[in-house]
Amino acid sequence: MKRMKRKNLKTTALCLLASSFLLTGCKTVINVTVEGSSTGNGITVDYGKDTAEVKTAETMDAPDTTGWDNSKKIYAYCWDTDFENKLNVVLDHYPQYKDYVEIVVTGQSGTSYEYKTTIDTAFNNGNKYPSIIAADNDVAKLWSEDSSKTIALNKIGITDEMYANSYNFSKQYGTYDGDITCMTWQACPGVFTYRADIAEEVFGTSDPDKIQSILKDWDSFFEAADKLKEKGYYIVSGYDDIKYAVLDSQEHPWVSNVDGLETLSLDDSVTEYLELAKRLYDGGYVDKASSLWSSTWSANMSENGNVFGYFGCPWFFGSMKDLGAEEGAWNCCVGPASYHWGGTYVMAGKNSTNPELQAFLIYELCCDPDVAYDIAVEYGDCVNNKAANEKLIKEGAGTAAVLKDQNPTQTLTDAALNIDLSNVSYADSSIKGYIDIAAKGYLNGTFPTETAAVNYIKQQAQIELGLVVK
Repeated sequence: MKRMKRKNLKTTALCLLASSFLLTGCKTVINVTVEGSSTGNGITVDYGKDTAEVKTAETMDAPDTTGWDNSKKIYAYCWDTDFENKLNVVLDHYPQYKDYVEIVVTGQSGTSYEYKTTIDTAFNNGNKYPSIIAADNDVAKLWSEDSSKTIALNKIGITDEMYANSYNFSKQYGTYDGDITCMTWQACPGVFTYRADIAEEVFGTSDPDKIQSILKDWDSFFEAADKLKEKGYYIVSGYDDIKYAVLDSQEHPWVSNVDGLETLSLDDSVTEYLELAKRLYDGGYVDKASSLWSSTWSANMSENGNVFGYFGCPWFFGSMKDLGAEEGAWNCCVGPASYHWGGTYVMAGKNSTNPELQAFLIYELCCDPDVAYDIAVEYGDCVNNKAANEKLIKEGAGTAAVLKDQNPTQTLTDAALNIDLSNVSYADSSIKGYIDIAAKGYLNGTFPTETAAVNYIKQQAQIELGLVVK
C-alpha cells in the first residue's frame, strides 16, 4: 500500500512553506488523529503517557564488511552540516564504514522546494541513491508517508524496541499506518529562558523551580507580566514569542479526511493564540517593534535589554549566544506550557544498495545511548534518548554557555515528557504561516476582529491548499 495520500496537496503546501518560512521559523508536520496516538490509513498506535523510565532496549549488531566493494557504498542526504556532524559521530564510533558512506550536503534550505527537488531527483536518476534522508520536521512527511520512496524502518530491521528510550512525541510524529517510518536523534523541547538578574530584582529569586511556580500557566504568566511591567520590563520581547507554546496545545487535527475530502477544522489553540498575543501587545507587556528573528527581537537579548525572557529550545541556547545574549546570565524553566520547536527526522530510502548498513547507521544515530551521549556533550543537543539523558543529568554534562550555573538537561527532559504531537497534520506548517499573517493583521488593525483574522486563515487554506473549510 502506498502510504502517502494527497501528494499534490502536500507539494503545494511545501511551495507555500518555502515563502512563509522566514516569517514563521521551524514548525511541525504530522498526520495523526487520536490523543496519544498516531494513525495513517486506519491503523492506530497508542503510546500512552510518557515517563522518564529508562527501558532495556534491543540492540543491533554491526554489519561485517567482508566482501564489500564500492557497490555497497550508500549516500546520506542533508541540507546543512548539522546532520553531517551528527552522522560523523556515528562514523567515528565505527570507522570501518567511512569508505562506504558519502554524506551529500546540498546547501539548500531544509524546508525549500529546491531541497525536495534535489532529493526526488536523486531518487529517480539512479546515481547516488538516497539511502538515508534527513528532513526538517516541517517537511519530513513528504517522504516518510510515501512508500514509493521510503520504507518503514521495521522492514530493514530497526524494531520499535530499539527505539524504546525515545520520547513519545517523536514516535507520534514518526508513526504512520502503524509503523515507524522516520526517527530522530534529537529532542527539541521548548522551555522558558529568563534573565536571572531581572528575576532576582522583580521576584526575589532566580531559582528555576520557584520561577516555574510563578509561570506555571498562562494566568500566572500574565500576573508575572504585570509585576515585570511595574518595574519597566517586558515579559517577552514580542507578541509572537508565545506562538509555539500556544499552538502546540492542539486538541484535534486542523486537517482531516471527511467523506473523502481534505477538510480544515481549526481548534481553540488558534483563537487562544490570537487572544493572548493581543493581550500581550495591547497591555504593554511586549516591545511592539519586536517580532521573532527581527533585529529588535535580537537586540533585546543584550545585557542592556529590558526583556525578561524568551521561549526557546536546545538549539536556541546557541542562537542566543550568537545574537549577543550575555553568557551565564540566564536560567530556564518549563514555563506555562510544554511544546517543541524544530527537529530533524531521518528516513530510509526503499531501494538502498546496502540496507544492512543503511539500517545500522540510522539505528546508531537515533537509538544508541552512547552515540546520543557523545552528540549531547560535543554539540549541545538535547537528545532523544532517555538513557543518555539520565547519564547526562547524573554527570552534570550538557551545559549551555548562556545559562547561569544550570544544567538544562533535567528541565528539557521534563518538558519533553509532556509534548503532544498527536493532533498535528501534514499541512500545519502552511496553516501556521497564515496564522502569522492573521495575528499581525489582528494587532495592527488590518483585521478588525478575531473572527476576521480566523476567516483569513480559512480563506487562505481553501484557496492555496484546496481544503474544504468546516
